[in-house]
Amino acid sequence: GKGVVFSAICETQAIYGLLVAVLLLVFSGLLSGNYTITVAVGLAAIGCGLSIGLAGISAIGQGIAASAGIGATAENPELFGKGVVFAAICETQAIYGLLVAILLMSFTGMFTGELITTLAAGVVAIGCGVAVGFAGFSAIGQGIAAAAGIGATAEKPEIFGKGIVFAAICETQAIYGLLVAILLMAFTGLITNDMTMTLAVGFAAIGGGLAVGLAGLSAIGQGIAGASGIAATSENEAMFGKGVVFAAVCETQAIYGLLVAILMMAFTGIITGDFVTTVSVGIASIGAGLAVGLGGFSAIGQGITCASGIAATSRHPEAMGRSLVFAAMSETFAIFGLLVAILILFGLGIFSL
Repeated sequence: GKGVVFSAICETQAIYGLLVAVLLLVFSGLLSGNYTITVAVGLAAIGCGLSIGLAGISAIGQGIAASAGIGATAENPELFGKGVVFAAICETQAIYGLLVAILLMSFTGMFTGELITTLAAGVVAIGCGVAVGFAGFSAIGQGIAAAAGIGATAEKPEIFGKGIVFAAICETQAIYGLLVAILLMAFTGLITNDMTMTLAVGFAAIGGGLAVGLAGLSAIGQGIAGASGIAATSENEAMFGKGVVFAAVCETQAIYGLLVAILMMAFTGIITGDFVTTVSVGIASIGAGLAVGLGGFSAIGQGITCASGIAATSRHPEAMGRSLVFAAMSETFAIFGLLVAILILFGLGIFSL
């Protein structure tokens, strides 16, 4: 029975996806045959699908955590509740995706019937979906850390709180994605129904979404480091602070992605309302987003290095400095991606617009 509960937890992402799909079918008129939707609304529907669909992959991390919970509960039934808590943490990314999808349906007029007609607004919606959707992959790293937390709690129940901290660190990437999605909706006029944005801004929104969304996969490396930190802390609680430092090193890639996304919003006029009109600028912004976003994958290798660094520091505390040097080597690839993204934006001249 308890095993079924753990298995059922991972079902919720699929239910969210089904719910959004049904809502799209109903409110777009596909079920009734009343085809009055606009191209802009169609693009917004793609944004909704990307938002909840990509974020639904968070169930992979939830499954990893739930698997550890089943094993721990089999040995000690009293761990059932704590195992569910660890597994449930990985649910939040899917909830963020569902939230953004519903907001997009609401602000593009699907629920009210007052459908938007501005093509650029639909493109912005895709940017929102990409931001929160790809950032939802962070739950994979969170699940890795949560599984280690369950194992450590099974051996030392007092380590539960610190295990939650390591698992929660991987949440920040998803929050960055949600933040960018909401900022895009707010400053482009989707929330206020002030549809004056240009197509160039729509493409820039996709670039910003890719920057913060793809960089959000850095949480996988962070989760690997966090799992090692939990294991070291369970053996020696003095390792908690050092473990957090190693795990936090893998956060920088996500910060680079967030930085580039904000720069795009600022200098393409999304934040100021003075929108750029040159479509080529928006398209080039997608390239900048890919540069820093894909460069963020370097955090996975960095997390593996940090995990070994934590283990080495646990045995020999004086090894921490040298371990951080090795971890920093993987950082260079993310810096290259950030550099290329900034050079693209600088070459476009948007800093002087």
